[in-house]
Amino acid sequence: MAYITKRGNSYSVRYTYEDEHGKSCDKWESFPTKEEATNRKKQIEHELAAGTFLIPSSVTVAEFLMDWLPKQCSKHKWAPKTYESNLSTIQNLIIPYIGSMEMQKLKPYHMENLYTTLSKTPCGSYIEGKKQELTEKQKQRFLSGTTIHEVHRLLGTAFQYAVEWGILVKSPVPVDSPKKSTQERTVWTVEELRAALDSMDDPILHLAVHLAHSYPNFSPLSQLPRKRPFLYLSYS
Repeated sequence: MAYITKRGNSYSVRYTYEDEHGKSCDKWESFPTKEEATNRKKQIEHELAAGTFLIPSSVTVAEFLMDWLPKQCSKHKWAPKTYESNLSTIQNLIIPYIGSMEMQKLKPYHMENLYTTLSKTPCGSYIEGKKQELTEKQKQRFLSGTTIHEVHRLLGTAFQYAVEWGILVKSPVPVDSPKKSTQERTVWTVEELRAALDSMDDPILHLAVHLAHSYPNFSPLSQLPRKRPFLYLSYS
């Protein structure tokens, strides 16, 4: 059961719940109007009866992620580089911006604001969680869409675990992910290709590059930029 009490100019909803250890706890929530308090009272009673009540938690984003990461590494047998990559993302691209926020107070617009902030953030602003001093030239090189997409992917995965663990009712991560960066390839001219081939001392590499430009399906090197499907060079 939940109860409404008038306290000064506000209305408080008092209720009792059991924490994750089965201990009985009392909670007070204040509202400016009686209508809001009444609606919250009904919601709490419904959730308590249905077993969907979310236990209040003040755990922050930083605390949750730094607890979640090693558990996932151990569970899924990540390679050291995978762990280090995810740790770097958390320390340098997430915690400096939303790490101090409580998990249960996060909303989708907080995530959108994070993505917007990251899109305007120079690369290398944080290393191992520490703010870096950048040169004017370094300040002009911003995080790519692909990097921001990886932040979105990591948070999406992590916050789904937060739902499973009873910390969140629903993940605040938006369904639509930031777009990855696309980089247009530079097309080589015949002269540029000839110059590149002339600079190669390794005959095998020389042949592979030449064939890759002449026959697109020859090898993975076919992903190199080319002027046209078939390119024949005369050797004199």
